[in-house]
Amino acid sequence: MQQSSPRFQPHVPMVSAPACHDELTGLTTRKVGAQQLEMQIAAAPEGDRVAVLHIDVDQLKEVNHSLGLELGDIYLQRIARRIRHCLVDGEIVSRLGSDEILVVVPGIRQPEEVSAIVERLLDRAGQPIELAGQTVLASCCIGASLFPDHGRTVNELMRHANLARCQAQRLGRRRYQLFTPELLDDDFDYCALRSAFQGALDRGELELLYRPMLCARSGQVVAVSALPRWRSARFGGLEPERWMAAAADNGQLADICLWVLENACQHASSWFEVGVGLRVVVHVSIAGLLDGGFLERVDLALGRSGLPPELLEIEVTEGGLMQDIHGAVTLFEQLKAKGVRLSVDGFGSGYTVLGHLSRLPVGTLKLSELFIHECLDNPRHQAIIRAVIGMAHALDIEVVANGISTRQQADFLRQQGCDLLQGSLWARMEYLHTR
Repeated sequence: MQQSSPRFQPHVPMVSAPACHDELTGLTTRKVGAQQLEMQIAAAPEGDRVAVLHIDVDQLKEVNHSLGLELGDIYLQRIARRIRHCLVDGEIVSRLGSDEILVVVPGIRQPEEVSAIVERLLDRAGQPIELAGQTVLASCCIGASLFPDHGRTVNELMRHANLARCQAQRLGRRRYQLFTPELLDDDFDYCALRSAFQGALDRGELELLYRPMLCARSGQVVAVSALPRWRSARFGGLEPERWMAAAADNGQLADICLWVLENACQHASSWFEVGVGLRVVVHVSIAGLLDGGFLERVDLALGRSGLPPELLEIEVTEGGLMQDIHGAVTLFEQLKAKGVRLSVDGFGSGYTVLGHLSRLPVGTLKLSELFIHECLDNPRHQAIIRAVIGMAHALDIEVVANGISTRQQADFLRQQGCDLLQGSLWARMEYLHTR
């Protein structure tokens, strides 16, 4: 079998003046990175490709917010060091902006080689980081473009890698996307969507969809999840995953959080006044929870609506909690002292909140949909479901099974002892509250 030869990397003079390096990370600056990319393009032999990787460091804003800017700087430095150590001579790494890094890899023969490089970067950068005694689950998203396949100029290649990076971020954390021409249309749509969403709140275009939770024993609706939807004249009715990134880029998340809280509490209060005491569940990101003003927003929403605090439930994902478990414990205790109920969404999704569960004053665990989808056929998932239910009940915590789509799943989960059931099986009972 013929052995593959190592990638040929043409010699390109490197710029090394101290002013050309980022003071915090030691990486070269954006300007220098662009210059070096231009040199690599010019020096690329016939048949060779140059890969341009646009890396976004996940969770830097959250670390800055919850742990402080100094530890945020350390977090970024460690990620940058890991990325640099993954590279070989001739590969370039530069800092583009606050949480964005450029990597240029010459000597690519086949596009498939990029995937192996990216997987190595994602794996190395994704190792947990200890900061001030806390474990931060590090990760990044990567978009890639190739010379000459996706462009022949620095501007084209960097723009296309950035578009791919944006698409990777929309898919979630620790994702990779290679540029495709279709992303050019998506970019136009995203820019238009972001612009249109800027005034969505003022125009009264947000509405709340209430998704029921049923008591597993009685079949009665005992709680509802409040899900914001955007009713756009141009884009139609959009679920949060379609516009949440635009809201974040616009700096609107705090305003949306307050809007959802106030409206959900107002609606639940109106139901309570006519004798329907439904608990309303509001999902909050960990950044929104720990931004310093969340307790005041809860007080404001409860005060304006007159809703009894025990009918409000604040829900946070398990992964979000692990970004700042100590801060979350403190805030959860303060919320519980107000009488507000607390829940953990996506429990069992691969994080490590289990070790902190006895310290978290939560009233509800919502099982990860991963286990629900295969609960009838996967013995391992069945064992995990039974173990979680047993542990939760021993701690006097309710268990919600979310993502139920069939009657057989509902019957199985009821038999295992789940307290509440939720999913598309009861879509006909969803209620859309419009202005």
